[in-house]
Amino acid sequence: MIRTVLIGLWICAVALGSLFFAVRGHVPSSGDRGQQASYLGGMDYVKTDVFSVPIMTDGSVAGYIVAQLVYTIDSKTKARLTVPLEYFINDEIFRQFYGSYSDTRQVEKVNFETVRKSVIDGINRHFPEPVVHDLLVEQFSYISAREIREMNLKAAGRT
Repeated sequence: MIRTVLIGLWICAVALGSLFFAVRGHVPSSGDRGQQASYLGGMDYVKTDVFSVPIMTDGSVAGYIVAQLVYTIDSKTKARLTVPLEYFINDEIFRQFYGSYSDTRQVEKVNFETVRKSVIDGINRHFPEPVVHDLLVEQFSYISAREIREMNLKAAGRT
C-alpha cells in the first residue's frame, strides 16, 4: 500500500515538474514581447453580420452576393465611434455590387483584393483618420436566383 502511494506521489511530482518546465520554456523573450504588443496590442477583429446584395440584370434579380466580413480596428478608435462601423461596410459593399454587373459571370470572377481596397478606402473617407486597417473574408459567395428558387421548392415539398 505504501509503495502504491509513493508511486502516485512520484507520478504527480514528475507531471508538475514537466508542466513547470513546459510553461517556463514557452515564455517569449523580452524582444519578442515588444513585437507582439505593437502588432497585436490594441487591435480588435470584429465580424459583420451576414448580409446580401441583390445583383440586378435586365431589370430583375439574377442572384445575391452573400457576405460576412471581418475588419480590424484600433481599440481606442472603436471606443470613440458613435455609429457602428458595420453600417459603413455594408454600404460600401452594396455600392460596389448593386447595379454594377450586367452579366452574372462577371460577379463570379470578382477580384476581392480590388474590392477590399476600395471598401477600406471608401470607409476611411468618412473619417478624419483611417479607421479600418484591414478587411478579411469570413464568407463571400454568389447564389443565383435559380438556386434560391430550387431550395425554396425543395423546402416546400418537405413540409
